[in-house]
Amino acid sequence: MYNADANPLRTPLVLLLVALSVSVGWGIRGQFGHEAGAMIPGALGAIAIAACSRREDWQKRIPHAALLGGIGFGFGGSISYMYPISFTMSGHFPTMYYGFLTTFLEGGLWCALGVAGTALALTADNDRLTRLYRPMLFLISAIILKNAFYDSIAHWLDTDPASKMDDTWHRQENPLYWFDSDWFAALFGVLGVCAYDLWDRRFARGWVLPLLILLGAFGGGFIQYALDVTGHLDGVVNFLVVPQGDLSAIDPATGQPFDPVNLMTNWPQFFGDYPQHVGWLIGAFIGFGIYFAVLGQWRNGSGLFLYMSLGWLISFLVMPVFGSIFMMGYGGFRMTPPRSDDWAGIVGVYLGVCLWTWRNNHKLVTLAATLGFLLGGLAFTTAHILRCFAMIPGNAQRFDGVVPDFWKHYQGVNWHSVMEQSQGFCLGLAMVIALGVVWRSAPPCASGERMPKWTSVFSAIFVMFVLTWLNVVKNVDTWIEAAAPLVPVSMKAPLLGFIELDALTWFNISWWFAAAAFLYVFIVHTRRPLPLLSSSDAGNGHLLHVFVLWVYVLANFMRALPFSEGRLITEWVVFMNACLATALIATLPTASFDPLSLSLRPLPRLRPIWVRGLAATIVLMFAYALILKVAYGGAAVHDSKYAHRRFGPDAIWRTQPILKHGEHR
Repeated sequence: MYNADANPLRTPLVLLLVALSVSVGWGIRGQFGHEAGAMIPGALGAIAIAACSRREDWQKRIPHAALLGGIGFGFGGSISYMYPISFTMSGHFPTMYYGFLTTFLEGGLWCALGVAGTALALTADNDRLTRLYRPMLFLISAIILKNAFYDSIAHWLDTDPASKMDDTWHRQENPLYWFDSDWFAALFGVLGVCAYDLWDRRFARGWVLPLLILLGAFGGGFIQYALDVTGHLDGVVNFLVVPQGDLSAIDPATGQPFDPVNLMTNWPQFFGDYPQHVGWLIGAFIGFGIYFAVLGQWRNGSGLFLYMSLGWLISFLVMPVFGSIFMMGYGGFRMTPPRSDDWAGIVGVYLGVCLWTWRNNHKLVTLAATLGFLLGGLAFTTAHILRCFAMIPGNAQRFDGVVPDFWKHYQGVNWHSVMEQSQGFCLGLAMVIALGVVWRSAPPCASGERMPKWTSVFSAIFVMFVLTWLNVVKNVDTWIEAAAPLVPVSMKAPLLGFIELDALTWFNISWWFAAAAFLYVFIVHTRRPLPLLSSSDAGNGHLLHVFVLWVYVLANFMRALPFSEGRLITEWVVFMNACLATALIATLPTASFDPLSLSLRPLPRLRPIWVRGLAATIVLMFAYALILKVAYGGAAVHDSKYAHRRFGPDAIWRTQPILKHGEHR
């Protein structure tokens, strides 16, 4: 008989399973990169937690937890990852302390949103969770439209025939470039949730929208014209627009101070290309906003996505855009200049989630987001400083730039992979500990009408095939562009020579055919239980975990071909950890209990958690920076390529600003 007072998320093997799951996902994440890659550890960790919770209501929500937990972790994938880490290794104490604080912020945001998404999926009642899917589909559709038309819009706006615009080394030449951020996606997020609100209200009073947009555009254009005529426009522009760099710093390429014209500013590139259109464009958006502020209903949980999208944009405007006007002596109100300022937007997303969940009686989610932030920041920084200690033996910085022969093999390891996998392990612990607290306080979540089966099918297919496709499809370019290509650029169909398709098309046909087959199986299962999927909710969750885990492990291995000794620290360790995680999830007890028998604990107060947590963070990060500086005798932990400074005359934002024409860093 299971003891309902015994928290399964506190047992050593469950802690190990979740930590390994996130470690494998985090170790693979770097191979695929960005938001899609960051979804991997979130989905795996959420599945493991829900499956091993032994709560019937949580186990029924496994696909939903995987979807929302993965999306939550995905937000962090937009943050500039390595610059705060490099600050901690600079040997310059103010920069090191700052680096640990910002690394804490990164880890906290990454973990908090993943934990919040998982907690929302596991604790919301059936009605509320079901209703969330409707606006979420609009939001996903808006992001798909953004991805489909982004390049076309950018090329349409481009005024420079000599532009080298791309997605990597010359991305700052894109007219839509703005602090290397995802502001355009956030904007489309707002448009998507507003489109849902219009549809939900069946376009009631929809005629007012174009009227307000036109009035706003006219008003904005008139104000710009009036400022220009009265001679005040230049003063406004000079106040609001500041160059991103130090105008007194010397450009090593020319031996002269950096040309202000070639420096980026705190506004989108196309503002400078089309200054005559800025007034009416801003006015049109203000008119758009007034309409939805007055008439928007934001039903069915769409307010959550509105808070998140608007939170991104408002936080971004307040900090790096307007805040930089007053802080250019310090490189602006920017965390990692000259790199991306998506961190500011993600702060807004986090605050939006906390505000909406608190105001809408999802206080368990607010608690989870709080604990996830504090524990995630601690996990990120602790894993990193432990890696720095492991790098001490034979470190070249301590031996006049030369690694002693005895330590050459030891120091030749891929330390970046060591950091990623250990950070993932610690993030997994943070995730399961935070949700373990929620487990103790969460009432049964099965109230209300039964959730429609399509939501579970959609969640499972999204995690199994959409999320995985977003990452695995990147392998095709790797196979084609290898020194010895692993697959041909194009191939003819068997027997039918007149059908010739490129490798990406063959991949997509195969992938989505498999997805359709699984979708058919799931649809049939909703009508009559199939033996393959009928063991239990927990058993189906185990199957989902194993499927997603091994798709990524094998895809990651294929991405690393041809294999070398240096890949052992990544692909081999990931493979071994995946084997152990598979053994654990297959053998851990799955017997569930009715959550009605659970002795609930009162919800902890948030204010003491925040006060004590932030105070401890300030002290602990100072200690981490001091200990690391002493351990390395004041030397940089790594060479100058990976040991940047944030402050002083050698600060990277001074010496290596992003130039309009040049390679991005």
